[in-house]
Amino acid sequence: MYHRSLCIGALVWMVATTASPAVAQTTTGGLVGVVRDSDGGVVPGATVAARHVGTNALHSAVTGGDGQYVLRGLPVGPYDVTVELEGFKSFRTDNVLVRVNDEVRLDATLEVGDVTESVTVAGLARTVDTVTGTLKTIVDQTRIEELPLNGRNPTQLMLLVPGTQADTRTSLTSGTTYPGVEAVSSNGARGNTTNYVLDGGSNNDHYSNSPNPMPNPDALQEFSVQTNSFSAEYGRNVGAVVNAVTRAGTNQLHGLLFEYLRHHELNATNFFTPGVDDGLKRNQFGGTLGGPIARDRAFFFFSYQGTRLRSRPATSTELVPTEAQRLGDFSALDTQLRNPLTGAPYPNNQIPLGDMNPAALQVVNEWLPLPNGGPDQPNLLRFAVPERSDDDQWLGRVDYQLSDRHRLYGRVWVSRASVPAILETGNIFTSSFGRTWQNTIVSANDTWIITPRLLNNLVVTFNRTNNDNFQIYPPDYPSLGINVYNDATPQWVFNVDGYFGINTGDTNQFLRNEFQIADTVRWTTDRHELALGLDYSYGQGDIVNNFRANGRFTFSSGAPFSGDALADFLLGRFSSFEQGVGEFKNTRMHFLAAFVQDTFHVNRRLTLNLGLRWDPFFPFTDVNDHLACYRLGEQSSIFVNAPEGALYPGDPGCPRGGYDAAWLNLGPRLGAAWDLSGDGRTSLRTGYGIFYDRPNTISTNSPANQGPFGTVVRFDGDVTDSVTNPYAGRVNPFPVDPFDVPRGVEFVLPHNVFSYADDLRNGRLQSWHVTLERELWPSWLARVAYAGSHADQLAIIRELNPAIYEPGATTATTNERRPLYPELGNILSVEATGQSTYHALQLTLDKRLAEGFSVLASYTLSKSLDDSSENKQTGATATNPFDPHFDWGPANFDRRHRFVTSWLWELPGQFESPALRGVLAGWSLTGIVTLQSGLPFSVTSGEDNARSGTGGQRADIEGDASLPDDRSRAEQIEEWFNTDVFVANALGTFGNSGRNAFHGPGYANVDLGLHKRFAIGNHVGLEARVEAFNVLNRVNLDLPEANLSSSNVGRIVSAGDSRIMQVALRVSF
Repeated sequence: MYHRSLCIGALVWMVATTASPAVAQTTTGGLVGVVRDSDGGVVPGATVAARHVGTNALHSAVTGGDGQYVLRGLPVGPYDVTVELEGFKSFRTDNVLVRVNDEVRLDATLEVGDVTESVTVAGLARTVDTVTGTLKTIVDQTRIEELPLNGRNPTQLMLLVPGTQADTRTSLTSGTTYPGVEAVSSNGARGNTTNYVLDGGSNNDHYSNSPNPMPNPDALQEFSVQTNSFSAEYGRNVGAVVNAVTRAGTNQLHGLLFEYLRHHELNATNFFTPGVDDGLKRNQFGGTLGGPIARDRAFFFFSYQGTRLRSRPATSTELVPTEAQRLGDFSALDTQLRNPLTGAPYPNNQIPLGDMNPAALQVVNEWLPLPNGGPDQPNLLRFAVPERSDDDQWLGRVDYQLSDRHRLYGRVWVSRASVPAILETGNIFTSSFGRTWQNTIVSANDTWIITPRLLNNLVVTFNRTNNDNFQIYPPDYPSLGINVYNDATPQWVFNVDGYFGINTGDTNQFLRNEFQIADTVRWTTDRHELALGLDYSYGQGDIVNNFRANGRFTFSSGAPFSGDALADFLLGRFSSFEQGVGEFKNTRMHFLAAFVQDTFHVNRRLTLNLGLRWDPFFPFTDVNDHLACYRLGEQSSIFVNAPEGALYPGDPGCPRGGYDAAWLNLGPRLGAAWDLSGDGRTSLRTGYGIFYDRPNTISTNSPANQGPFGTVVRFDGDVTDSVTNPYAGRVNPFPVDPFDVPRGVEFVLPHNVFSYADDLRNGRLQSWHVTLERELWPSWLARVAYAGSHADQLAIIRELNPAIYEPGATTATTNERRPLYPELGNILSVEATGQSTYHALQLTLDKRLAEGFSVLASYTLSKSLDDSSENKQTGATATNPFDPHFDWGPANFDRRHRFVTSWLWELPGQFESPALRGVLAGWSLTGIVTLQSGLPFSVTSGEDNARSGTGGQRADIEGDASLPDDRSRAEQIEEWFNTDVFVANALGTFGNSGRNAFHGPGYANVDLGLHKRFAIGNHVGLEARVEAFNVLNRVNLDLPEANLSSSNVGRIVSAGDSRIMQVALRVSF
């Protein structure tokens, strides 16, 4: 019912404000300034006109009584600006660069004279922000085009911005997320809390709150990164706002063809696999074309990029049965094998063929090759799975200038990646299932300057993401003689502990749609710039996934079976079995937001930013009500046999979304900018805001996976059980129709519940900063900032039914010791109890490109603390269910020190001789240097010594874990921390060592690019590039193994990429 109400409310709002005001993420920039006469007095009534160099679009304003003017809604790019008033000479300055989401300050001084006379002045635009309280950095077109990018992914340039940090330990980028997408934390927020905006519309995947792919560097104009105290126009997430604009056509026809090549012969091998050639061959190719459709009126732009990757990765290994073992001869095995049925030993470890399971023998003889490890490693099989992936991206854009005051454009952006399915008879390990990812975004943007003081911007966006997994198709279980229900897509899962694992993959489809309408009305007076808007979006998240639907067998070497997992597999005696219905969900969501923002020019030197954003949150629902609630002591009337406490939508007290809507999410935004010197060269700025985070829809997966619509059967095998008929003597509930579950369905016990706390709220973050900016010289900007944030209401999962420790308790008695209800197992509840804090000193030096040189350097000294950094689903499960803040410590992405600098240097090359000019001119050197301290990590015990039924318990520490810093690299790799001071946590406890209390190796990297440009005639340019990533081939070690149960505990066993070379050729016209 409330969905209908909010839709009606949105419609009423749009009608009432005439111009459909909705929140629009601006794709334009602005010009502001003061016009004075030569005596310093303000000049009212002057006409300020800005003409776009590429399209001839004209924008104008008249100065007010205080001499100030404001030009809003300017498409990004260079402008020629004139100022005219009768009795004064005309003022002119050319190529003033307007950037996205930025206001350029351009003051003008008029001299007395005839208006037909002109005074041209260069270099007056100021780089200091004297208008907003937002902390932001703009990555311009030159940096996007010229800097070396590993994979040509522009979002990597976000990491040039102070306060940002790659969240490399997140699970955000796995599974259905588009390949190559990166998670970036900003100012202490989780890696999936950044809001990505493309041409004014959402560029986010609501399934994981990850970004959709960004267009290639040659299709982007520029983007801004706002990291703190952004205005009320922006919401959705609490991290940064990345506001990107694609390129548009102009009155001149321009085009580009490019090819980037990587080859394994040019690259260094990994430190841990020296001499192992990965066989890499990667080609990235494509081009752009843009120009006029009708001069000064209509323009087009098109871009295509294709990527083809082929590689031969490092050798993988599995342990498979020898030829003798396939005949039952285990005489080479030291362990004495026993007949599981009788307990009698097999003489000389010879298993009679008659005891072996026919299904297991068929799998081994038809799908597992013989080992090739030699006599010293008789079971070892070495193999390599060739990697092949394709990626294609298309972008098309059309701009139409209806008049000098009315402009609209439409853009289509499609990206598609694929990996083929491979099935090889005779070697199941070199087979792999296929995948496709496709993202399509269609966006339309209308900007209408209704009057010189009133502007309306409307954006409509449709965003569709589709991910399909195609498993390989070996014979199904029944064809092997295994009596297990198979759905339409057969799948094998055999996990043989200590030997091999077979998983032929799930067949599934993950589909997400989001429709957004967003609009902003802006009204300008002499001292106020008022913005008013509303944003509405509707989303769908549909999943058809046969996850666990065909059954999974595990074989282990423990009692009471034969004594060896491989022998158990051949005998068909499994240690555990699991089967489920699969995962079917149809999530629906509605989002609504409204804002008001006022930029108040108190005087020529002081500007206040005052805003308020309303961000109500409406819980996600499922079309088939595949969600659940937990309410202690209450009985469901929807499913009458449900264990007490498990409720479902339709039961009293269990809303369709699992919890109630949050209507009072109000976010004030306050900012101030003070022009200290009055000349626009020094500013003191500050800002504060409250922001609300939007959960991702993957959070509804676990509720959809539980019974009765997501029934899962798990049981341990007995010596009499066989893979031939695992349900023998048990109730087999399959097949189950998840969309037609009878009211009297019997529940599989113990029943696990995944629910939301009834008072759940979406995450909330407060951020603030104080910033001093100074223009050192023309085009040089220095910035010193303190930035901080505090978040609460962050999602964390807590176990509500943990087993209670008692002397003599074992993991086998876990369910017996759960206190709430004997028929319930785990009760996992999503709660809004997580918190985080962040404090940082951020230093920036930014030189815009002038005289052939540009640099952007930043240093961040920061401390980020939280009690959960996980962001893929709903936050990590609390280690200690009795104390949700037991995990308080450094965030997973906390790096105390971070320095990054980038530059572009066009080498001098002024020569009179054409020959010398052709050889020595046209060179440029680009680069990115990154230095940062190591990531934190926890030492875990690998045991459930708390006997609570929860994982992730930390080790006990009994001394100093640090080791001398002056040790050799080999010594550090062998033992990064002192493992002797750690022991498994004491029984009944969760460990006394802190979360993320230890730090791994630091990181240093240099990427370089060397470019040479050649002119071919007057209109064609040829450019050759050589780029090197990690050019110094530094070994950047990964985190050490920190689980006490691992044989490698304390060791570092992997490292980042070694040097990668790339060559490119680009032809432009």
